[in-house]
Parts: sequence; structure tokens; C-alpha cells
Amino acid sequence: MSNVMPDAMPDAMPKVMPKVMPKVMPGVMPKVMPDVMLHCADVGVRFGGVKALDGVSCVLAEGQITSVIGPNGAGKTTLLNAFTGMVPMTSGSISLRGERVDAQPPHVRAGKGILRTFQNLEVFTNMTVLENVMAGRHRKGAYGVLDAFFKTPRYHREERECREAAMRALEFTGIAEMASLPAGELAYGNQRLLEMARVIAAEPELLLLDEPAAGLNMRETRELGTLIRRMRDELGITVALVEHDMELVMDVSDMIYVLCFGELLASGTPLEIQRNPAVIAAYLGTDDEDYPDGDADDDADDGADDCPAPDGSAEETGREA
Repeated sequence: MSNVMPDAMPDAMPKVMPKVMPKVMPGVMPKVMPDVMLHCADVGVRFGGVKALDGVSCVLAEGQITSVIGPNGAGKTTLLNAFTGMVPMTSGSISLRGERVDAQPPHVRAGKGILRTFQNLEVFTNMTVLENVMAGRHRKGAYGVLDAFFKTPRYHREERECREAAMRALEFTGIAEMASLPAGELAYGNQRLLEMARVIAAEPELLLLDEPAAGLNMRETRELGTLIRRMRDELGITVALVEHDMELVMDVSDMIYVLCFGELLASGTPLEIQRNPAVIAAYLGTDDEDYPDGDADDDADDGADDCPAPDGSAEETGREA
């Protein structure tokens, strides 16, 4: 046969040749890789002479719960602040669905769906529970000052939609019956749920939770874990979680990143992190009976402060959780 291709392809031939598909064993479904929601590459943040983050890279997969753990001073909250633009980066890049956002201010990133909660409660105690949630929902509104001043039809329509969305968020978190109460009268655990309802009403694409279980008892923490999974499964929200409660982290996470004095120490599934000798030494401690297969490092010690600072500046970085 001739090796010369004809000058013109027949009309029936496709113009774009299909990609070669990998071979799949009969009866075995190919593994589908999730889309990347947020990608940070070599992110660095400095506070004076202190390296809060040094060359950190990570991927937040769409539709998954990704946790960031590490000892005090590891740079976890600083990483969330870099995601939202609340601290300036000295190096690296952050992309949301392939679009660079690291040069954009926080309100622009929020408009793209990157929303967060904080370690400390941020509740308007002089407003009702419903009004608190509506405050979060108002970012979705389009009416302006004149609409509000003259009470135009658009104002009334959007306020009605805002109230309805806020009530749906309260029902989702299980505190709808408290809608008319002053937020300051709620118990601490319910104020945490109020914060969750407020951010849900804002319809985040990527939700950053900074120690949401702080101050909660064991029952409330379990219920919080259930709520976080429901947010992923029922609302399709991608979640990034910073948390010290290891039981909660291991229970809800699809992927875990471990920071140690501003550097990425390890990443993997919960099981992989539990069996990682470096993580055991730096954060989870070493209880030999918990690791019968010998995965624990023989020289590792218990405690969260054993992680060595790469540049010997352990004392300087202790101010950031």
C-alpha cells in the first residue's frame, strides 16, 4: 500500500481526530478526576522578616472537602487569607477555575464566589437572626441606593427574594424557628449555625471555614460535620476547612494538606495522612499501639510543637494559627 495520504479527506471523516482513550478492564469503571476549583502555586507570604508561607502549592478540587491542618504557627489561616486577598502575597499565584485572581481585591474574589467564615464569631448581635442572614445574601442583590430610597418595585422584589433565600438557609441549618430572635440571645453553638446559614445564603462557589468547631461540644461538632457534608453533597459547595479537631477533619475530608512552619509537609487522603511518619512526628503524635503495622517513625515524639522550623525561626512564627 502507498504511504502517501490523499490530498483531501473524505467528507465522512471527522475533522478532529478523537483522543486515544485509555484501556479499561472489563467491568471496571474508569476513575473520573474532579475539576480544579482553586489552584495555588508556590505561594509565599511574609510579615517583616517572618516567612508565614514559603512556596506552598495546593489544589482544591471541585465538589470536595479539602482540609488544611498543622500545629500552631503553621500558616493555615494565612493561607486562607491569601486565597481571599486579605494578606498580600510576596510570591506565587492563585487561580480560580483557571483564572488568575491573586491580583484582585477581596470583594472581587467574593463576587466570584470565594467566601469564608472566621475563627471568631462575627454576628450582628443587635439584629435578628433573619436580618443577619439577609446581610450575607445582599451581595446577590442588584438594586442601588435610589431603589432603596424610593422603594422601587425592584427593591421590593429583591428584598422579598433575599428574605426567602435567608429562610431557606436557616431551614437548611436547622434554626429557622429562631429567625425572629435577636442574634445576641442565641447560644454559642446556634450562633455558629447562624454564621453557616449566612454564608450559605450568599451562595458560595468555594467556602473557606476557619476553625468552625472552635468552642463546640462533641455533639455540636458531630452535627457540624454532618452539615459540612450536606453542603458539599446537597448544595454542591466546594469546602476548604482549617480545623484542629482531628476527628472532625478525618471524618469529613476528601483531601488533607499539612503545613509546618509555613511549608507544605504532606498531602493525601485521611488514611494516607494518618499513616504518614512525618505528619505523625509533627502533629498527630506517636502512639505505637495505634500504628501496629509499623508506619510510625520510631524517633517521633508526641506533641504538636515538634515540627522543626526549616529556617530555625520557630519562635517567630508562633503568632499565627
